[in-house]
Amino acid sequence: MDNQQARDLWNKYLAGTCSAEETAQFESWYNQEFKALEEPPMPDYAQTRNEILTKIKTQKSALEKNKRRVLWQRIAVAASVLLVCSAGLFYHLKNRNSLKHEAAAYAQDVLPGNNKAILTLANGKKISLTDVSDGELAKQTGISIAKTADGQLVYKVLDPALSTAGISTYNTVETPRGGQHQIILQDGSKVWLNASSSIKFPVSFDEANQRMVVLSGQAYFEVARNKAKPFIVKTNRQTVEVLGTHFDVNAYADEASVKTTLLEGAVSVSPLAKEDKSAAHPASRILKPNQQSVLSGEELSVIPVETSDVVAWKEGKFMFNNEALESIMKKVSRWYNVEVRYANEDLKKNTYWGTISRTEKISKLLKMLETTGDIHFRIEGNVVTAMP
Repeated sequence: MDNQQARDLWNKYLAGTCSAEETAQFESWYNQEFKALEEPPMPDYAQTRNEILTKIKTQKSALEKNKRRVLWQRIAVAASVLLVCSAGLFYHLKNRNSLKHEAAAYAQDVLPGNNKAILTLANGKKISLTDVSDGELAKQTGISIAKTADGQLVYKVLDPALSTAGISTYNTVETPRGGQHQIILQDGSKVWLNASSSIKFPVSFDEANQRMVVLSGQAYFEVARNKAKPFIVKTNRQTVEVLGTHFDVNAYADEASVKTTLLEGAVSVSPLAKEDKSAAHPASRILKPNQQSVLSGEELSVIPVETSDVVAWKEGKFMFNNEALESIMKKVSRWYNVEVRYANEDLKKNTYWGTISRTEKISKLLKMLETTGDIHFRIEGNVVTAMP
Protein backbone atom coordinates (compact mmCIF):
# COMPACT_ATOMS: atom_id res chain seq x y z
CA MET A 1 0.00 0.00 0.00
CA ASP A 2 1.46 3.37 -0.99
CA ASN A 3 1.23 6.56 1.08
CA GLN A 4 -1.79 7.98 -0.77
CA GLN A 5 -3.81 4.77 -0.39
CA ALA A 6 -2.96 4.62 3.30
CA ARG A 7 -4.01 8.25 3.77
CA ASP A 8 -7.35 7.68 1.99
CA LEU A 9 -8.12 4.60 4.07
CA TRP A 10 -7.14 6.42 7.24
CA ASN A 11 -9.63 9.21 6.53
CA LYS A 12 -12.42 6.75 5.69
CA TYR A 13 -11.63 4.67 8.76
CA LEU A 14 -11.89 7.71 11.06
CA ALA A 15 -15.11 8.79 9.35
CA GLY A 16 -16.58 5.31 9.80
CA THR A 17 -17.27 4.89 6.07
CA CYS A 18 -14.94 1.94 5.39
CA SER A 19 -16.41 -1.26 4.00
CA ALA A 20 -15.66 -4.48 5.84
CA GLU A 21 -12.95 -5.28 3.29
CA GLU A 22 -11.39 -1.81 3.60
CA THR A 23 -11.49 -2.01 7.40
CA ALA A 24 -9.67 -5.34 7.35
CA GLN A 25 -7.14 -3.98 4.84
CA PHE A 26 -6.43 -0.88 6.92
CA GLU A 27 -6.13 -2.72 10.22
CA SER A 28 -3.83 -5.29 8.63
CA TRP A 29 -1.64 -2.49 7.29
CA TYR A 30 -1.67 -0.80 10.68
CA ASN A 31 -0.65 -3.99 12.47
CA GLN A 32 2.21 -4.66 10.05
CA GLU A 33 3.57 -1.14 9.82
CA PHE A 34 3.12 0.34 13.27
CA LYS A 35 2.54 -2.21 16.03
CA ALA A 36 6.20 -3.28 16.04
CA LEU A 37 7.58 0.23 16.20
CA GLU A 38 9.25 1.41 19.40
CA GLU A 39 8.74 4.92 20.67
CA PRO A 40 10.89 7.19 18.53
CA PRO A 41 13.57 9.10 20.40
CA MET A 42 11.91 12.45 19.76
CA PRO A 43 12.90 15.31 22.02
CA ASP A 44 9.24 16.38 22.25
CA TYR A 45 7.75 12.88 22.26
CA ALA A 46 6.14 13.20 25.70
CA GLN A 47 4.60 16.55 24.83
CA THR A 48 3.21 15.23 21.54
CA ARG A 49 1.79 12.18 23.29
CA ASN A 50 0.07 14.32 25.93
CA GLU A 51 -1.46 16.58 23.28
CA ILE A 52 -2.86 13.56 21.45
CA LEU A 53 -4.27 12.05 24.65
CA THR A 54 -5.92 15.38 25.51
CA LYS A 55 -7.62 15.42 22.11
CA ILE A 56 -8.71 11.83 22.57
CA LYS A 57 -10.28 12.61 25.97
CA THR A 58 -12.09 15.61 24.50
CA GLN A 59 -13.54 13.50 21.68
CA LYS A 60 -14.31 10.67 24.08
CA SER A 61 -16.64 12.79 26.20
CA ALA A 62 -18.66 13.71 23.10
CA LEU A 63 -19.18 10.16 21.89
CA GLU A 64 -22.32 8.17 22.30
CA LYS A 65 -21.81 5.25 24.61
CA ASN A 66 -22.63 2.55 22.01
CA LYS A 67 -19.99 4.00 19.61
CA ARG A 68 -17.35 4.59 22.23
CA ARG A 69 -15.35 1.38 21.91
CA VAL A 70 -15.18 1.40 18.09
CA LEU A 71 -14.24 5.06 17.84
CA TRP A 72 -11.67 4.72 20.58
CA GLN A 73 -10.01 2.04 18.49
CA ARG A 74 -10.01 4.37 15.47
CA ILE A 75 -8.65 7.26 17.48
CA ALA A 76 -5.93 5.03 18.91
CA VAL A 77 -4.92 4.07 15.39
CA ALA A 78 -4.94 7.74 14.40
CA ALA A 79 -2.80 8.56 17.41
CA SER A 80 -0.33 5.85 16.45
CA VAL A 81 -0.19 7.12 12.89
CA LEU A 82 0.28 10.67 14.12
CA LEU A 83 3.11 9.56 16.37
CA VAL A 84 4.73 7.67 13.51
CA CYS A 85 4.35 10.70 11.25
CA SER A 86 5.94 12.79 13.99
CA ALA A 87 8.69 10.20 14.22
CA GLY A 88 9.13 10.45 10.47
CA LEU A 89 9.53 14.19 10.80
CA PHE A 90 12.07 13.66 13.57
CA TYR A 91 14.08 11.24 11.48
CA HIS A 92 13.87 13.63 8.53
CA LEU A 93 15.22 16.43 10.71
CA LYS A 94 17.79 14.07 12.15
CA ASN A 95 18.86 13.10 8.63
CA ARG A 96 19.06 16.76 7.68
CA ASN A 97 21.24 17.38 10.73
CA SER A 98 23.32 14.38 9.72
CA LEU A 99 23.84 15.91 6.29
CA LYS A 100 24.92 19.15 7.94
CA HIS A 101 27.35 17.18 10.11
CA GLU A 102 28.64 15.37 7.02
CA ALA A 103 29.15 18.66 5.21
CA ALA A 104 31.14 19.95 8.17
CA ALA A 105 33.19 16.75 8.41
CA TYR A 106 34.16 16.96 4.74
CA ALA A 107 34.37 20.74 4.40
CA GLN A 108 38.12 20.42 3.82
CA ASP A 109 38.18 17.81 1.06
CA VAL A 110 41.42 16.41 -0.37
CA LEU A 111 42.18 15.93 -4.05
CA PRO A 112 43.61 12.61 -5.29
CA GLY A 113 47.22 12.08 -6.30
CA ASN A 114 48.46 12.25 -9.89
CA ASN A 115 51.51 11.75 -12.08
CA LYS A 116 54.45 13.42 -10.37
CA ALA A 117 57.99 12.37 -9.59
CA ILE A 118 61.57 13.60 -9.25
CA LEU A 119 64.30 12.25 -11.54
CA THR A 120 67.82 12.37 -10.11
CA LEU A 121 70.58 12.06 -12.72
CA ALA A 122 73.98 10.48 -12.14
CA ASN A 123 75.55 13.91 -11.60
CA GLY A 124 73.06 14.72 -8.84
CA LYS A 125 70.88 17.05 -10.90
CA LYS A 126 67.19 16.79 -10.00
CA ILE A 127 64.40 17.22 -12.55
CA SER A 128 60.74 17.58 -11.59
CA LEU A 129 58.87 15.36 -14.04
CA THR A 130 55.67 17.19 -13.10
CA ASP A 131 56.87 20.61 -14.20
CA VAL A 132 59.20 19.81 -17.11
CA SER A 133 57.90 20.01 -20.69
CA ASP A 134 57.60 17.00 -22.98
CA GLY A 135 60.66 16.02 -25.00
CA GLU A 136 64.27 15.18 -24.29
CA LEU A 137 65.36 15.95 -20.74
CA ALA A 138 68.99 14.83 -20.78
CA LYS A 139 71.65 12.68 -22.46
CA GLN A 140 73.93 10.35 -20.53
CA THR A 141 76.55 7.96 -21.94
CA GLY A 142 74.83 7.62 -25.30
CA ILE A 143 71.36 7.32 -23.74
CA SER A 144 68.50 9.76 -24.38
CA ILE A 145 66.16 10.45 -21.47
CA ALA A 146 62.81 11.89 -22.56
CA LYS A 147 59.33 12.61 -21.30
CA THR A 148 56.50 11.56 -23.62
CA ALA A 149 53.22 13.41 -24.21
CA ASP A 150 51.41 10.99 -21.88
CA GLY A 151 53.95 11.57 -19.11
CA GLN A 152 56.13 8.45 -19.37
CA LEU A 153 59.86 8.64 -18.73
CA VAL A 154 61.66 6.80 -21.56
CA TYR A 155 65.31 5.71 -21.89
CA LYS A 156 66.61 5.02 -25.42
CA VAL A 157 70.03 4.22 -26.87
CA LEU A 158 71.41 6.96 -29.14
CA ASP A 159 75.00 5.79 -29.44
CA PRO A 160 75.68 2.06 -28.82
CA ALA A 161 79.40 2.76 -28.60
CA LEU A 162 78.85 4.99 -25.59
CA SER A 163 75.89 3.21 -23.99
CA THR A 164 78.08 0.44 -22.58
CA ALA A 165 79.33 2.93 -19.99
CA GLY A 166 75.75 3.28 -18.82
CA ILE A 167 75.94 0.14 -16.69
CA SER A 168 77.78 2.16 -14.04
CA THR A 169 75.68 5.31 -14.49
CA TYR A 170 72.65 5.26 -12.21
CA ASN A 171 69.47 7.33 -12.16
CA THR A 172 66.76 7.42 -9.51
CA VAL A 173 63.06 8.18 -9.89
CA GLU A 174 61.18 9.01 -6.71
CA THR A 175 57.46 9.62 -6.28
CA PRO A 176 56.18 11.70 -3.36
CA ARG A 177 53.07 10.94 -1.33
CA GLY A 178 50.23 11.63 -3.73
CA GLY A 179 52.33 10.80 -6.80
CA GLN A 180 52.90 7.99 -9.29
CA HIS A 181 54.90 7.57 -12.50
CA GLN A 182 55.65 5.19 -15.36
CA ILE A 183 59.17 4.49 -16.64
CA ILE A 184 60.37 2.60 -19.72
CA LEU A 185 63.90 1.37 -19.08
CA GLN A 186 66.59 1.11 -21.75
CA ASP A 187 65.90 -2.62 -22.31
CA GLY A 188 62.18 -1.96 -22.92
CA SER A 189 61.02 -3.12 -19.50
CA LYS A 190 58.14 -1.06 -18.10
CA VAL A 191 57.83 0.08 -14.50
CA TRP A 192 54.79 1.62 -12.80
CA LEU A 193 55.90 3.34 -9.60
CA ASN A 194 53.26 3.84 -6.90
CA ALA A 195 53.06 6.72 -4.41
CA SER A 196 55.88 7.30 -1.91
CA SER A 197 58.25 4.96 -3.76
CA SER A 198 61.64 5.09 -5.47
CA ILE A 199 63.61 3.04 -7.97
CA LYS A 200 67.33 3.20 -8.76
CA PHE A 201 68.59 1.74 -12.05
CA PRO A 202 71.47 1.91 -14.56
CA VAL A 203 70.71 4.01 -17.64
CA SER A 204 71.88 1.09 -19.82
CA PHE A 205 71.99 -2.70 -19.42
CA ASP A 206 73.90 -3.37 -22.65
CA GLU A 207 77.16 -4.80 -21.30
CA ALA A 208 75.86 -6.07 -17.98
CA ASN A 209 75.35 -9.79 -17.28
CA GLN A 210 72.20 -8.97 -15.32
CA ARG A 211 69.63 -6.17 -15.07
CA MET A 212 69.40 -5.06 -11.47
CA VAL A 213 67.22 -2.29 -10.04
CA VAL A 214 66.75 -1.24 -6.41
CA LEU A 215 63.21 -0.59 -5.18
CA SER A 216 61.73 1.10 -2.13
CA GLY A 217 57.93 1.18 -1.87
CA GLN A 218 55.72 -0.41 -4.51
CA ALA A 219 56.10 -0.97 -8.25
CA TYR A 220 54.58 -3.10 -10.97
CA PHE A 221 56.98 -4.53 -13.58
CA GLU A 222 56.52 -5.78 -17.11
CA VAL A 223 59.98 -7.14 -17.85
CA ALA A 224 61.30 -7.48 -21.40
CA ARG A 225 62.42 -11.07 -21.94
CA ASN A 226 66.15 -11.71 -22.14
CA LYS A 227 67.34 -15.20 -21.15
CA ALA A 228 70.96 -14.08 -21.10
CA LYS A 229 70.33 -11.29 -18.61
CA PRO A 230 68.06 -12.00 -15.64
CA PHE A 231 66.14 -9.01 -14.30
CA ILE A 232 66.60 -8.55 -10.55
CA VAL A 233 64.59 -6.32 -8.22
CA LYS A 234 66.37 -5.74 -4.94
CA THR A 235 64.63 -4.33 -1.87
CA ASN A 236 65.86 -3.84 1.68
CA ARG A 237 64.75 -7.36 2.61
CA GLN A 238 64.70 -9.54 -0.50
CA THR A 239 65.59 -10.02 -4.15
CA VAL A 240 63.26 -11.05 -6.98
CA GLU A 241 64.86 -12.62 -10.06
CA VAL A 242 63.08 -13.06 -13.41
CA LEU A 243 63.85 -13.53 -17.10
CA GLY A 244 60.71 -11.89 -18.46
CA THR A 245 57.40 -11.60 -16.67
CA HIS A 246 54.72 -9.38 -15.06
CA PHE A 247 54.79 -8.95 -11.30
CA ASP A 248 54.22 -6.51 -8.42
CA VAL A 249 56.51 -5.84 -5.48
CA ASN A 250 55.20 -4.11 -2.35
CA ALA A 251 58.13 -3.24 -0.10
CA TYR A 252 57.08 -0.17 1.88
CA ALA A 253 59.19 0.41 4.97
CA ASP A 254 56.10 0.96 7.15
CA GLU A 255 54.55 -2.40 6.23
CA ALA A 256 55.15 -5.48 8.37
CA SER A 257 55.78 -7.69 5.34
CA VAL A 258 57.15 -7.56 1.79
CA LYS A 259 54.76 -8.94 -0.81
CA THR A 260 55.61 -10.12 -4.32
CA THR A 261 52.70 -11.00 -6.60
CA LEU A 262 53.08 -12.81 -9.92
CA LEU A 263 50.71 -12.28 -12.85
CA GLU A 264 52.63 -13.94 -15.70
CA GLY A 265 55.75 -16.09 -16.09
CA ALA A 266 57.81 -17.15 -13.09
CA VAL A 267 59.94 -15.42 -10.46
CA SER A 268 62.36 -16.51 -7.77
CA VAL A 269 62.04 -14.70 -4.44
CA SER A 270 64.94 -14.81 -2.00
CA PRO A 271 65.02 -13.16 1.45
CA LEU A 272 68.24 -11.37 2.33
CA ALA A 273 70.12 -12.76 5.31
CA LYS A 274 69.56 -10.61 8.39
CA GLU A 275 73.26 -10.59 9.32
CA ASP A 276 74.50 -9.71 5.83
CA LYS A 277 71.91 -8.03 3.62
CA SER A 278 74.26 -8.10 0.63
CA ALA A 279 74.00 -11.90 0.42
CA ALA A 280 70.88 -13.79 -0.63
CA HIS A 281 69.28 -16.11 1.90
CA PRO A 282 69.20 -19.74 0.67
CA ALA A 283 65.47 -20.19 1.39
CA SER A 284 64.17 -18.93 -1.97
CA ARG A 285 60.74 -19.70 -3.42
CA ILE A 286 59.52 -19.95 -7.01
CA LEU A 287 56.17 -18.29 -7.70
CA LYS A 288 53.59 -19.33 -10.26
CA PRO A 289 50.97 -16.98 -11.73
CA ASN A 290 48.29 -15.89 -9.22
CA GLN A 291 50.59 -16.55 -6.28
CA GLN A 292 52.00 -14.10 -3.76
CA SER A 293 55.05 -14.47 -1.55
CA VAL A 294 54.85 -12.85 1.88
CA LEU A 295 58.10 -12.14 3.71
CA SER A 296 57.44 -11.54 7.41
CA GLY A 297 60.59 -11.34 9.49
CA GLU A 298 62.77 -14.08 8.04
CA GLU A 299 59.84 -16.35 7.16
CA LEU A 300 58.81 -16.55 3.50
CA SER A 301 55.40 -18.04 2.68
CA VAL A 302 53.44 -18.38 -0.56
CA ILE A 303 49.67 -17.94 -0.87
CA PRO A 304 47.13 -17.80 -3.73
CA VAL A 305 45.74 -14.32 -4.43
CA GLU A 306 43.31 -12.43 -6.64
CA THR A 307 45.89 -10.50 -8.65
CA SER A 308 43.37 -7.90 -9.85
CA ASP A 309 43.06 -6.68 -6.24
CA VAL A 310 46.83 -6.37 -5.86
CA VAL A 311 47.47 -4.37 -9.04
CA ALA A 312 44.25 -2.34 -8.96
CA TRP A 313 46.34 0.75 -8.12
CA LYS A 314 48.08 0.45 -11.50
CA GLU A 315 44.67 0.47 -13.21
CA GLY A 316 43.63 3.59 -11.30
CA LYS A 317 41.45 1.91 -8.68
CA PHE A 318 41.30 1.07 -5.01
CA MET A 319 40.04 -2.49 -4.46
CA PHE A 320 39.44 -3.71 -0.91
CA ASN A 321 38.65 -7.39 -0.36
CA ASN A 322 38.07 -8.12 3.32
CA GLU A 323 40.93 -5.70 4.02
CA ALA A 324 41.71 -4.27 7.45
CA LEU A 325 41.07 -0.55 7.91
CA GLU A 326 44.69 0.02 8.94
CA SER A 327 45.91 -1.41 5.62
CA ILE A 328 43.32 0.59 3.65
CA MET A 329 44.20 3.85 5.36
CA LYS A 330 47.92 3.38 4.69
CA LYS A 331 47.09 3.33 0.98
CA VAL A 332 44.81 6.33 1.41
CA SER A 333 47.51 8.18 3.33
CA ARG A 334 50.10 7.68 0.58
CA TRP A 335 47.80 8.53 -2.32
CA TYR A 336 46.09 11.58 -0.83
CA ASN A 337 49.13 12.72 1.18
CA VAL A 338 47.26 12.85 4.48
CA GLU A 339 47.97 11.81 8.05
CA VAL A 340 45.55 9.24 9.48
CA ARG A 341 44.59 9.15 13.16
CA TYR A 342 42.32 6.78 15.06
CA ALA A 343 39.99 7.81 17.88
CA ASN A 344 39.92 4.14 18.85
CA GLU A 345 42.78 1.75 18.05
CA ASP A 346 40.33 -1.17 17.73
CA LEU A 347 39.00 0.42 14.53
CA LYS A 348 42.18 -0.63 12.74
CA LYS A 349 40.99 -4.24 12.80
CA ASN A 350 37.67 -3.57 11.02
CA THR A 351 37.55 -5.14 7.56
CA TYR A 352 35.89 -3.78 4.42
CA TRP A 353 35.04 -4.60 0.83
CA GLY A 354 34.77 -2.04 -1.94
CA THR A 355 36.04 -0.62 -5.22
CA ILE A 356 36.47 3.05 -6.11
CA SER A 357 38.47 5.10 -8.60
CA ARG A 358 41.71 6.68 -7.41
CA THR A 359 40.68 9.84 -9.26
CA GLU A 360 37.91 10.56 -6.73
CA LYS A 361 38.31 13.06 -3.92
CA ILE A 362 39.05 11.52 -0.55
CA SER A 363 35.56 12.32 0.78
CA LYS A 364 33.91 9.92 -1.67
CA LEU A 365 36.15 7.05 -0.60
CA LEU A 366 35.56 7.76 3.10
CA LYS A 367 31.79 8.01 2.59
CA MET A 368 31.88 4.59 0.90
CA LEU A 369 33.47 3.13 4.03
CA GLU A 370 30.95 4.97 6.22
CA THR A 371 28.02 3.18 4.55
CA THR A 372 28.82 0.19 6.77
CA GLY A 373 27.63 2.24 9.75
CA ASP A 374 30.53 1.26 12.02
CA ILE A 375 32.99 3.99 11.05
CA HIS A 376 32.98 7.76 10.56
CA PHE A 377 35.63 10.21 9.42
CA ARG A 378 36.54 13.85 9.90
CA ILE A 379 38.96 15.87 7.73
CA GLU A 380 40.90 18.75 9.26
CA GLY A 381 43.60 20.12 6.98
CA ASN A 382 45.70 17.13 5.94
CA VAL A 383 44.60 15.02 8.94
CA VAL A 384 41.90 12.36 8.60
CA THR A 385 40.47 11.03 11.86
CA ALA A 386 38.65 7.69 11.99
CA MET A 387 35.92 7.47 14.65
CA PRO A 388 33.33 4.85 15.74
